[in-house]
Amino acid sequence: MAKLTAWLVTILGVLLILPLIGITQLGTLGSGEILDWLVALIFLAIGISKLIRNYSKK
Repeated sequence: MAKLTAWLVTILGVLLILPLIGITQLGTLGSGEILDWLVALIFLAIGISKLIRNYSKK
């Protein structure tokens, strides 16, 4: 379950960043302000750190 959660959070982070870099086929959530970038990057960082933690176990 932890791996699934890590993947979902990472995918959500990527989906939040796409409209901010100009890919708007999925629509936009905000106006591209600092808070939008901050939320998207935090989701991406949490997801990547969870993936690293889950897949680096020995």
